[in-house]
Amino acid sequence: MSEQKTKLQKYSAPALEKGLDILEFLSLSDTAPTLSQLAQGIGRSKNEIFRMMIVLEERGYIDRQEGDLFKLTGKLALLGGDRTDNSKLAELAEPYMNRLAEEIELSNHLWVPNGKDELIVINSVSSSQNYGVTVQVGYTTPVFQTSAGACFLSEISSREDRLAYLRKISSEENPDSLQEFSDQAAVCADQNYISLGSPESNAISEISTPIRHGMGQSVIASLTIPHFASSLIDNRREFVIDALKTTAAQLQASVATRMPLPRTPWYQFT
Repeated sequence: MSEQKTKLQKYSAPALEKGLDILEFLSLSDTAPTLSQLAQGIGRSKNEIFRMMIVLEERGYIDRQEGDLFKLTGKLALLGGDRTDNSKLAELAEPYMNRLAEEIELSNHLWVPNGKDELIVINSVSSSQNYGVTVQVGYTTPVFQTSAGACFLSEISSREDRLAYLRKISSEENPDSLQEFSDQAAVCADQNYISLGSPESNAISEISTPIRHGMGQSVIASLTIPHFASSLIDNRREFVIDALKTTAAQLQASVATRMPLPRTPWYQFT
């Protein structure tokens, strides 16, 4: 009489098993193997694991090096460790940002507050073109005079409160400049995006849209497309803006079900 199968023996997931075999083999490899070496190491054919390798690479779990050699990235360690809200948001946003970059052929990056009345980039996706404007993860910028800053400021509905916050963080600035930027934030709140020149270069413009938590007004991030002023971007401007706003709406829907509402607002008046 044969032994009764356990639940683990009874149910199998061949595709998942192949993926785990690949990850476990790479985690134990001292050198980066080729596809043939990896297939031989886990006792499978190259054809069996080819698609799995593509998916694992696209999802960021493995990295293809020069010479078609493969190694693990740090994503598994990230999943298993304690993560901040920013790291979760960056990971959650990445597939949406990748699709946006492919659709509009321009780079985009994600800003969040850094707790010092500044904004910091937590994720950045390069353009699919041979050239483009890319902002590095970790780069910081002031709230004042930036398109991303206007997105965050758009959360503050009161004109007086917006000006109070701007006076707090930019007390040395001309009052008319503060008023103008406050008005730009109001425009952003009305049309759900804003386009401003980059404070870094007159040749670069930035189109930004706020990422709000669910249907509320709390702005938790700003998605930004930097670009050089050119006839190409002028002709595609409405298309780019629509794609940006659609991506933001999709990301907001995902954030609403996967991340908690911030306990405190990003801004402080005192």
